[in-house]
Amino acid sequence: MKLDEAFRLIDEREHALVATLRDVIRFDNSVPPGRNYDALVDYLEPRFAAVGMETQRVVVPEEKLACVPFELEGPRVNLVSTWRTGLEPVTVYAHMDTVPVEEEWQHDPFAGEVDNGRMYGRGVTDMKGSIATLLTALEAMKKVGLEPKYEIVAAMCTDEEIGGYPGVYHLAREGMVRGHVLCMEGFQDPKLCFWLGSAGMIDVAITTKGKSCHSGMNFLGVNALEAMVPILDELLLLKEEVEKRESEIPSFPMPGSLSPQMTPMFNLDIIRSGTKSNIVPATCMVVLNRRYIVEEDQEDVKAEIQKAIERGKKRSKALDVEVRFDCDYPAASYNARTPHVQRMREAMKLVQGYKEEDFAYGGLSGSTDMAFVAQTLKMDDFVFCGVARPDGNIHGADENVRVSDLIAHAKELVYYFCS
Repeated sequence: MKLDEAFRLIDEREHALVATLRDVIRFDNSVPPGRNYDALVDYLEPRFAAVGMETQRVVVPEEKLACVPFELEGPRVNLVSTWRTGLEPVTVYAHMDTVPVEEEWQHDPFAGEVDNGRMYGRGVTDMKGSIATLLTALEAMKKVGLEPKYEIVAAMCTDEEIGGYPGVYHLAREGMVRGHVLCMEGFQDPKLCFWLGSAGMIDVAITTKGKSCHSGMNFLGVNALEAMVPILDELLLLKEEVEKRESEIPSFPMPGSLSPQMTPMFNLDIIRSGTKSNIVPATCMVVLNRRYIVEEDQEDVKAEIQKAIERGKKRSKALDVEVRFDCDYPAASYNARTPHVQRMREAMKLVQGYKEEDFAYGGLSGSTDMAFVAQTLKMDDFVFCGVARPDGNIHGADENVRVSDLIAHAKELVYYFCS
């Protein structure tokens, strides 16, 4: 059977798959600022064209990015590659951007080192690994003469990690997302595979204004950091209330989770104030990250945060308080009982040896740009399957992926497209 031939070819080409991923992660596409999308597309486009796919570059217009609260650099170049068959379409999605490198790594984050069966590098799980597995799967199909049962639309997209106006949102609005969506940002762990929901996300930047002076004569100024404290008190009280709420959507089983259901998340994540200890700070800025469930309304979420800030202001000595809301992602629910999801389950059972009882269905309080697609196209037909596992340290130092999972994912894609 040609399917078996493709699987054998993928096994034989393990080193080529690793080399492809190594090539892909050498491009620093961390966002912000999100440079080098065009350079990565320069590498990817000939690979997709070589298997006979029509390719199109789609640049997000600059004016669409005004809602993004980060400094961006370079064109937001998306690549759409289509394997024409005239059959039912499927949009196969990956994002090219990664989060920045912060902590110290034991492995070079852009070298793609392999150690004890794992490959290390920024983006190997989230989600450049899936770009390499997709290329490997398509090239194996072409080599052995396997024809897909779908018209494959491969969308390599920008700016998922910052939201606001990511590339796939633009493609959806332009009618370039067709059919159901196979999102390759997912897991090989069967307990985390099939998503029922994802959280919306709002960032709130709160700035208290004071008056600087010598810290030895603090009565001459207004300490903006101290003026932030009553506001923080009110926000932490709201956090207690918010995180008791539960969605009707069950959560994936996660160690330490306080509820079997999806719950909102409320985090004070950034605080900046002061330059030297002998200067009373004139400003203090806090960023709050709020994840909201599908049952919550975005405007209601913003309103209750604003009310908490107003309560804190009444006890604060701040000369002024500025508040900015950045609505980064909507919340969404997904249908995990479609024939397409069943097809991916069968692929994973065949390749990884999983049994039906191994799979779990749930929601994550993380956010995804797939919610923009769901909202824009009013659809819930999404399949999530990627190369990640919880022990891969996604977004952290020494992010890594099992080479065996890269091989497995390439085979699962072949099965999904061609079985």
